[in-house]
Amino acid sequence: MIDLHLAIPPNIARKTADDLRKIFPQLDIRPHQTHAEMDNFFCHEFGKPEQTADLTLTAYPWALSRLVAMDDPGQVFAPMPQTLPALRSDLAELGLVEINPYYRVVCLVCFVFIVHKNVSPFPLSWADLCQENIRDAVAVPPEDTPAPALYSYFQNKLNGCKGREAALRANKTLLPQEINLAVDAGKFKAGVLLSAFGRIFRHGNARMVWPKEGALVLPLMAFIKKDAPQEALDVLHTLFSPSFQQFLAGNGDFVPVHANVDLSREVAENHCHIQWMGWRDYISLKKPTVDTVGTIPPTL
Repeated sequence: MIDLHLAIPPNIARKTADDLRKIFPQLDIRPHQTHAEMDNFFCHEFGKPEQTADLTLTAYPWALSRLVAMDDPGQVFAPMPQTLPALRSDLAELGLVEINPYYRVVCLVCFVFIVHKNVSPFPLSWADLCQENIRDAVAVPPEDTPAPALYSYFQNKLNGCKGREAALRANKTLLPQEINLAVDAGKFKAGVLLSAFGRIFRHGNARMVWPKEGALVLPLMAFIKKDAPQEALDVLHTLFSPSFQQFLAGNGDFVPVHANVDLSREVAENHCHIQWMGWRDYISLKKPTVDTVGTIPPTL
């Protein structure tokens, strides 16, 4: 039996689980968790041998924060196999090459924003969301997801004081599908969400914007436990296969890391223009608890 922990965006979670079970009948996928449960797990429990699955797939940054805070990750995790495909060259040039051998980036989750059609002037950039006419009417996913920390980081980085104020004023109560419906209905002027949730609107009253500064991205990462069964490695290789990477690109609107996989229409049309913060700032988005995993090293 393989213990798999899938803490992945909801737009691909069910199909990913179903497809993997068909290929690997012995797979034991951990039960669905709420965002609050996942947030708590990756902040406090991930990396404890008795709590960590044979294979973990997650977009929660705190998972990597916990790993790099460990004195010796090799006591719990195995180095990633060298047989996995190399990172796409354009992503490597942006600085997305992994900082240690105990994890791999499977794809990049893209965050963009959507806007109600009647908003004027119509925002086209992250800076535009800082304007007084719109900043109090922007919806962002809840605090127990990585989205608010990501939005706050980049608004601060790109737009300084105005960006910090905009991030503080954003409504952080709705999930991505709810943000889609709320902006479409005119309850909010704009919303920040995964690009896959901005493709279609029930009433056609909103549109997706790929910001001129670039989409914000979070890595979807894989971790494999020390002494995990061979079948866990087989699942890992499946995640990096061209067919699964194409599924991530087509169904999830994510950026694949496999060089031989086509980008989704939205990503290709915007020339894969993304904002990446670098690994040091990424692992500092939220400080992990370190009582059981050691201390954070001064350098990476």
